[in-house]
Amino acid sequence: MHRNAILGLALLFLAACHGEPDFDERYDAASQKIRDKAADIDARISGTGTPEAEVAQEDQGST
Repeated sequence: MHRNAILGLALLFLAACHGEPDFDERYDAASQKIRDKAADIDARISGTGTPEAEVAQEDQGST
C-alpha cells in the first residue's frame, strides 16, 4: 500500500513540474518575439522610406 502511495506522489510531482517552460522554450519564445519586432521595424522603415538613423532617433525620443 505504501509503495502505491509513494508511486502516486512521485507521478503527481512529475506532472506538477512539467508545467513550467524550460530554458530552450523560453529562449525560442524570446527569439521569436525579437524576430517579429525586427520584421515590424523593417516594414515600417521600408513603408515610410525614412532612413534607419532617423527612425532610431524617433524611437529614442518616444521612450
